[in-house]
Amino acid sequence: MFRTIKRIIDICGSYKKNLVSGIIFSFIHSFLGCMSLFAILYILVNIKNLTSSIIFNGFIILFMGFIGQFIFKWLITIKMTGNGFYVYAEKRLQIGEELKKAPMGYFNEQTLGDISAALTSSMTFLESFSMVAVENMVSGIVQAVLTTVILFWFRWKIGLITLIGIIISQIILHNVKKKAVGHTVIMQKSKANMVSNVIEYIRGITVVKSFGINVGFKEKLDKALDGDKKASISIEKEVMPGVSMYKGIFDIASGFVIMVTGYLFLGEEVTFPIAVLFLTSAFTVYQHMKTMGNSAFLLPMIESALDRLEKVIDIPKMSGQYNRLDTKKYDIEMSNVSFGYEKDRKIIKNVSLKIPEGSKTAIIGPSGSGKTTLCSLMMRFWDVDSGSVKFAGEDVKNISTDSLMSHISTVFQKVYLFHDTIENNIKFGKPEASHKEVIEVAKKACCYDFIMKLPKGFDTVVGESGSTLSGGEKQRISIARAILKDSSIVILDEATSSVDPENEHELLKAIDELTKDKTVISIAHRISTVKEADQIIVMNDGKIDEVGTHDKLILKEGIYKRFIDIRQKSLRWQV
Repeated sequence: MFRTIKRIIDICGSYKKNLVSGIIFSFIHSFLGCMSLFAILYILVNIKNLTSSIIFNGFIILFMGFIGQFIFKWLITIKMTGNGFYVYAEKRLQIGEELKKAPMGYFNEQTLGDISAALTSSMTFLESFSMVAVENMVSGIVQAVLTTVILFWFRWKIGLITLIGIIISQIILHNVKKKAVGHTVIMQKSKANMVSNVIEYIRGITVVKSFGINVGFKEKLDKALDGDKKASISIEKEVMPGVSMYKGIFDIASGFVIMVTGYLFLGEEVTFPIAVLFLTSAFTVYQHMKTMGNSAFLLPMIESALDRLEKVIDIPKMSGQYNRLDTKKYDIEMSNVSFGYEKDRKIIKNVSLKIPEGSKTAIIGPSGSGKTTLCSLMMRFWDVDSGSVKFAGEDVKNISTDSLMSHISTVFQKVYLFHDTIENNIKFGKPEASHKEVIEVAKKACCYDFIMKLPKGFDTVVGESGSTLSGGEKQRISIARAILKDSSIVILDEATSSVDPENEHELLKAIDELTKDKTVISIAHRISTVKEADQIIVMNDGKIDEVGTHDKLILKEGIYKRFIDIRQKSLRWQV
């Protein structure tokens, strides 16, 4: 229990002081809860000489206790429950920042379900229950201990009974937690599996329908949902008998207090006022501890959720310092670079190249030769295994991700648009841009006309990943986004490869506008793009096979000449 409280305090970050203050206020709140006992005792002790002044004083003690509890309960809500939402909002932002510093390989190794579950179900669970659990645990133990101390003061026999009740209840609670741990791990895994399968089903629904194979795929989803249901029921069945026993111990202990009090009063060992105090205490001593029992089975779930959250927070970071780069020079240099997604299989093998500022570089090569990987290393999506990648003479390992990417715009082969308005998608690279600027870049990217034909123009919300737009429309919006960002380096990853001929003309006009006066790195398949390049880099099996201009390379009997010959033959095909 105390370990759980410590872990929750540790995860609070800049809000740790608020949580500690809330715990202190819980102590005070619990103490003020005992004021009703003092008020009752005060009245009963003076019952034979009762006056209006004594009654008034008793009322003041009781009233001050109630007011104090109200005030400190309000402070607890602010410092603990309320701040809990800020704690986990900060944690989400922190994880978002850390994810930007992680190598892309991290996302390949982790299932989407694990990350999603940690940032959604686990985080929401902690947001809803962790602070409440701390409050219940602290107030429950403190009130029971304080009341027991008071009872010990008057009669050790009564205090001993309540103390034994506390000890036995904690032993039962410990056993409940032990039983719940294994089931909690299973439940967390089942939730991650459920999320992963739901996401996969939604994303793959087009493929499922197009092939007409829904039974097996749906059975997999149903199995995941059923597994989550069974895991949740299983933990309830496992812990509820223990929780019931935990609460039952308090009723038994309270019954013994009442019985022993009766014997003590009959034997004239205690006076009537003290006997009434004991009887009243029997019903209040465990009041908050019973509430804590409602959260007992939550403790292992909180522990498991914290484990999952800490695992995501402990994101592997790419090595090096993260400094801001202030430069007006944008040369790129790779020296003896080797890299592989797996240790035993290198994708890039001892590559060295230079891309001067303001130049146009085309990268060509067979499928799987390492073209996209090479560009990814320039953008530091991964760290190289050996060698170095330098930007403006500075190793990219020493440049912050935000600073590096502020100088680079990328148009990917597969465009991703967010489930948001078209205007916000265009403004993604420059959120502070005005509507007028958005219109200007939309016209330059040749997407203004089709946007204005949409139901709400620039305020039209596109589906997730831009599912409501065609491939060419998405590409042009992506180019508009890159134009607005206005970076000095533009990387084109086969940006027109999947676009139909009707859209290609418009797209090429947009790309020409995007790449004006820029350093351009293009993974190319079009002859015109390749011919116009200042340098052509020919990749083959992870190595640079040829480097030069079109005029130089066309004279060699190599990959480049074969590439051009094949392209020219395909252009002469007629239907």
